[in-house]
Amino acid sequence: MKLAVFVSLLVVVTAQAVSASCIGKTVDVWVANGHGLTGDGLQDPDPYVLVSIGDETQKTKVIHSNANPGWWQKFQFYSVSSDMMKIDVWEADSGLRGDDDNLGTCMEQLSSDGQGYHAVQCDVKDGGFVKVFYKCY
Repeated sequence: MKLAVFVSLLVVVTAQAVSASCIGKTVDVWVANGHGLTGDGLQDPDPYVLVSIGDETQKTKVIHSNANPGWWQKFQFYSVSSDMMKIDVWEADSGLRGDDDNLGTCMEQLSSDGQGYHAVQCDVKDGGFVKVFYKCY
């Protein structure tokens, strides 16, 4: 009897884990805004964000001279091959070197639980952060 109950629970938990996966689904990602981002020296930063799921990467526009940017850009990733989303926050360097500076990287485990968007706050250097929202369906 105990074995039958255990097997039944195992089947239910496994089925729920599979249904919560975003693999093979479409993922909508909104890169919303940033707050307290830093740049080179005393200048305000020129930030942008790279969002990667599996092999696909999409990039926001660069917002010049703004420590509190509002991108509000929507990306769609179709039939994703991974349940991990990588968020890279960068500061564009328009100087002679042209070396962009990484302000921080976050990894987020994707979940298709519920109908609404999931909020993600990616904390970066010097207390700054970027807000991202996603849902998969």
